[in-house]
Amino acid sequence: MKSTKATLLVLSIIALLALTMFLTGCSLFQSSTTTVTAPSTTQSTTATTQAPGTSGPPDTGAAMFRANPEHTGIYPSGGPMQASGVLWKFQTGDTKIDTNNGLPWSCPAIYNGVVYFGAADGYVYAVDVQNGQQKWNFKTGKSVWSSPAVSDGTLFVGSDDAYLYALDLQGGTEKWKFKTLYGIVSSPVIANGIVYVGSGDGYLYAVDAQTGTQKWKVDGGSAVNSSPAVFEGTVYFGGGDTYVYAVDAQTGKQKWALPTGAVVWSSPAVSDGTVYVGSYDTFLRAVDAETGKEKWNFKTGDGIASSPAIANGTVFVGSNDTYLYAVDSQTGKEKWKLQTGGVVWCSPVISDNLVYIGSADSYIYAVDLQTGQEKWKFKLDGGISGSLAVAGGVVYTGSLDRNLYAVK
Repeated sequence: MKSTKATLLVLSIIALLALTMFLTGCSLFQSSTTTVTAPSTTQSTTATTQAPGTSGPPDTGAAMFRANPEHTGIYPSGGPMQASGVLWKFQTGDTKIDTNNGLPWSCPAIYNGVVYFGAADGYVYAVDVQNGQQKWNFKTGKSVWSSPAVSDGTLFVGSDDAYLYALDLQGGTEKWKFKTLYGIVSSPVIANGIVYVGSGDGYLYAVDAQTGTQKWKVDGGSAVNSSPAVFEGTVYFGGGDTYVYAVDAQTGKQKWALPTGAVVWSSPAVSDGTVYVGSYDTFLRAVDAETGKEKWNFKTGDGIASSPAIANGTVFVGSNDTYLYAVDSQTGKEKWKLQTGGVVWCSPVISDNLVYIGSADSYIYAVDLQTGQEKWKFKLDGGISGSLAVAGGVVYTGSLDRNLYAVK
């Protein structure tokens, strides 16, 4: 869409590499908790040809990034009111694929008693929510930063090997895979039988959930690492070319495009006719979902990679300036802010009256929704760069020490 696409793609890659170098430089701590370790040689059998998936309406709830297609970040089944300790932790593999060896960055999806997530060792894992025991794994060609989405017996996830995968939910076998031209960091979302996902090749793709065939693709100007949100027939996503886009969910036809001042890694959230999205230009924006007109903007102290959550007239978002912010959804005025001890790439999640957030300082924070008062915090053995999921009174998150944690 822009003549500077090639330059912006290079800048996006440089920025992503810089973030990778920072993450691998974080200190790691020795854990005293019993660890479930991933087998280094066991993996699911993969299919080499495409096969039809299953049909039916998409599942909702906590089985995708940000919990629902609108990406509001509301998890209905409840998180812990207090944190007593680590229920279990699962150590990912040690196969050296890239410099972020084994660091879980993918946000877990939780469905029917199983936690699904990807890791930098190139595997997608399915783990029992009760005891952390592995049910199956599937090996891709490179790291899996993308967060899985579950719909109608199928798990969809992207990989840095440039493929979008559809896996059988029960055994982890491959149903089909769809090739893009560059690695996928974006997390897929499913709506009305279509999988939407961005790619580092600069396009947003719409793929048939049953067959894995492309329905359309739209140019995002540069690497599309933002995860799309879907609301009332429109797909919203951020581009590496600094724009936020709205396109028709069926055709991919552009409805509007709003410029920001920097790359958009934050994933949009949609509520009450408004799109909320952060940018690396330090601003959180509220945008009219129909027209693309900016309603307000709120400045933080640094770039925003965190994706906003919305509840009770308040927008919550993390910033690289170490703060979690609560902003009035109508006026864009700050209600409160909570400082953590590190960068907040993590996207906040909401359950009951609490906001949960992770930080590069290794802590999970539980914060009162209305007042911003810290209710509790719990330290892991490594920093948190990916986003949390909550279900059944447990917080699930990956850490820079290569473990997925269940904290209760």
